[in-house]
Amino acid sequence: MNTKMIARTGILLAICIVFQLLKGISVYITGPAVNAVIVIAVLSTGLVSGLIISVIAPLVAFLVGATPILQLIPLMLPVIMISNCIIAFAAYFYKKNGNVLSLILGSAAKAAFLWLLVWYVMLPVFGANIPDPAKMAMKTTFSITQLVTALLGCAIALIIWKPLEKALQSR
Repeated sequence: MNTKMIARTGILLAICIVFQLLKGISVYITGPAVNAVIVIAVLSTGLVSGLIISVIAPLVAFLVGATPILQLIPLMLPVIMISNCIIAFAAYFYKKNGNVLSLILGSAAKAAFLWLLVWYVMLPVFGANIPDPAKMAMKTTFSITQLVTALLGCAIALIIWKPLEKALQSR
């Protein structure tokens, strides 16, 4: 990574963290924003940038208490990191082949990964002290909600990317 790539990654990471701090407003704002930043990072700077943001952003969210699930089950941290990396890889494949299907399948893979791990591993093994209504909310949040927010994030990223790509090429 050169200085420009490091700076761009840092700026995108900061934007991602700001959106995570807004999580109390709505997951339908924060989720698409975080996914969009990861996709834009990959498209503008490369896979490494997207992976760095995918890993560091949830860690910062955990440290500042921006993600309640991480306070209840801290072992969710690597699960969220990996799910973000799935979107980063989907963006990488989109960058390579230009096929939007890469982002759609990546969004579905992210949602499926979270659904399987939350429903069948994290909650059964680590969620004994979590009340049933909170468990149901988590099950919804880490299944269909993730699919919707990932798809929205990818769509937002593509809308932003076209003019951003032209602006970056002119520099």
